[in-house]
Amino acid sequence: MNGKPKLLAISSPGGHWIQLTRLCSGLEGHYQVVYAMPAALFTSATLSERKMYAVTDVSADDKWRLVPCTLQILYILLKERPKAILSTGAAPGAVAIWLGSFLGIRTIWVDSIANVKHISRAGKLAKKRADVFLTQWEHLSNSQDILFKGAVL
Repeated sequence: MNGKPKLLAISSPGGHWIQLTRLCSGLEGHYQVVYAMPAALFTSATLSERKMYAVTDVSADDKWRLVPCTLQILYILLKERPKAILSTGAAPGAVAIWLGSFLGIRTIWVDSIANVKHISRAGKLAKKRADVFLTQWEHLSNSQDILFKGAVL
């Protein structure tokens, strides 16, 4: 064990994953980052340098996938016992935020920069349980429970 606190970083593919890895690149010196992502994102480069778990991706079109996704995330949380969870979305991140909040784990949600006009659907779910909720658009902040601290991209 390296003595650094563990951070679970979890997201869906695409822009969510790009934003998450950019955030984590600055955190890896301070935290032992454990990643969870859809298996489709696994490559030899990501596997060789990072501790990774595969989770089932979920969308509004296939809500039945919430069951395996939830069980996989619960397994990761119980096995790794992270101090905090960081997610940029979407559904797997919202599931992790909810589960983590019930397990006493600090939770941080960073809503995707793609959500210009309003908070994302997954973000609205995560907001109910996240300890820290950040938007990347200043006009979406209410300076109380939706905070703006800048953009990742």
